[in-house]
Amino acid sequence: MYNAAVIDTDSGCLELMASLLNGNCYIASVTCFSLMSDYLSELKKGNIHIAFIRVGSPGLQGLSLTKVTQTVSPATRVVFMSCAESYAVMAFEEKACGYLLLPADQMDLDKVIENIRRRDSRKWGD
Repeated sequence: MYNAAVIDTDSGCLELMASLLNGNCYIASVTCFSLMSDYLSELKKGNIHIAFIRVGSPGLQGLSLTKVTQTVSPATRVVFMSCAESYAVMAFEEKACGYLLLPADQMDLDKVIENIRRRDSRKWGD
């Protein structure tokens, strides 16, 4: 089971992602953040397994936040979210574990979670 965080300045996106994540049986908890400082405070506690970070959104420096996430908590898997396909290549260059094109649906989200689960299973031999 994973604890997920969603980081975005768009309240509609936060609500959508929380709803989708709560619909996935491998997600134990979902916490939404509109402020980077609140997210970083929680990240430092080591309780976030997957971070869904919005890139290309005004008021949020998603790429910088991704790099900070990987430094503060290397075990946290990062998934980029964006309304533009152009960030997909950047996501994988930054070693993101996934990419969601917004608006996402349950099937898209479930595929990302399943890919993370498969990688974790290979890594830990489960």
